[in-house]
Amino acid sequence: MFEILSERLVDEIVHGERSCTLRRASLRLPADGGSPPLAAQRTTLPAGPTRAPVILVHGFAQNRFTWRLSRRSFSGYLAEQGFDVYNLELRGHGRSRKYGATNPSAFSEYVDDLCRAIDAAPDLPFVIGHSLGAGVGIGASTQRDLRGLVHLAGVFSFAQHNRALRAIARLSRRMEPLMKAAPARVRTRWAGAVIGRLFHLSDAAGYAMPISGWAPGSMERDLLQERLVKGFDWTSVAVWAQMARWAQGEAFSYDAGWRQVELPVLVIAGDQDPLVRPADARACFEACGSPDKEITIFEPFEHQVHWGHLDLILGAKAPSEVWPRISGWMVAR
Repeated sequence: MFEILSERLVDEIVHGERSCTLRRASLRLPADGGSPPLAAQRTTLPAGPTRAPVILVHGFAQNRFTWRLSRRSFSGYLAEQGFDVYNLELRGHGRSRKYGATNPSAFSEYVDDLCRAIDAAPDLPFVIGHSLGAGVGIGASTQRDLRGLVHLAGVFSFAQHNRALRAIARLSRRMEPLMKAAPARVRTRWAGAVIGRLFHLSDAAGYAMPISGWAPGSMERDLLQERLVKGFDWTSVAVWAQMARWAQGEAFSYDAGWRQVELPVLVIAGDQDPLVRPADARACFEACGSPDKEITIFEPFEHQVHWGHLDLILGAKAPSEVWPRISGWMVAR
């Protein structure tokens, strides 16, 4: 079970002028056998949740700030809707690293982390995973019962429609012996800080960059800079090497199990996300064996703006377009 380290009431800005009072607790999942301690933040209504638990799983080299910034909070929105929200930090990331959870040697260790969090939840949870975290959600869904999985701009068919990513993956494969001899983790926060300071250049470059993390103009400058500085974390060289193999055609680790799952699944992608193309999302959707599955590709004609990778969660239009799609889907189940 999770240990409560601290707990307090917070006035959370959900979006714009809208704020609400919520209860937030800092949690630790103790080490268990060979499994390391893990950190999470629990957010609920002050009197407690009225709906099911939801576990949020960040992506590659990210942390808890994937889901919450100072002036926009998806985790706060879900808690306001009555959900019991657990913002999980995988081993090697954020406060889990502070508690002693070093970087993984394989992607499957991230899946083990999520399975432990599922087991510790007070009731059968939903899982919402972003980017690599959505792939972690797939892995856990083949090993645990869930109320449902939201696969948000997530890994399954990785880099099959992005030549630049495949080229980086090929270079990584050639350098794999050197990478294995190098330190087991790499800090990415410096890169986020540099990109944030060069906002005008990096935002405009998004029109042409094959690995841009957001659609140009989709996020306010101060929030994007906050997201880049706070949300970029350490990453595992070993996990990136495994992702490079997926990009080179090796099957995703949990492909076979994904084709047999029966839990509800919602697949979401953005029309202008070079990291997870709509075709990648459709491949994930089509491979899923669930009889209860849906897919939404966010695009400007129906959803007002172009959509990239980060802005699907915290972009200016996410609170009116993406958040209700996800919460409505979960409420219906």
